[in-house]
Amino acid sequence: MNHRNLMQALLLLPFVTFAGIGSAQEIKLELNKMEPQPETQACRAYLVFDNSAGPAIEALQLDLILFDQTGVIARRLAVDTAPLRAAKTTVKLFDIPDLDCADIGRILINEVLECRDAEGPQTDCIERLTLSTRAEAQLVK
Repeated sequence: MNHRNLMQALLLLPFVTFAGIGSAQEIKLELNKMEPQPETQACRAYLVFDNSAGPAIEALQLDLILFDQTGVIARRLAVDTAPLRAAKTTVKLFDIPDLDCADIGRILINEVLECRDAEGPQTDCIERLTLSTRAEAQLVK
């Protein structure tokens, strides 16, 4: 490589580096509320996904661990939350059977079991999740 080609390669290096950083976009996830379902003896959880910064997510399955108010594991659930459209906020809800909402103190996103976008399987989805909560229970990873 001659001196001129080396200089051109060095000038392009910041653009290549920043392009790689921008590919993994943040997915904001909020536990918005938990609502008792007396007719089915379940607790309904409402999750708000803000995928405004990223590409569409075709598959997103979460492994959730629910802890009671004393910190003891009460339940484990696998929840399918896909699809999440690009540049869109989406509400997903799921029922937690035979568990009172008031008994849930914390929900742990233990793992992302499946995460896939148009480019294929993604391995960094748990790191991309930014969590918040408006409910009484904490949402953590």
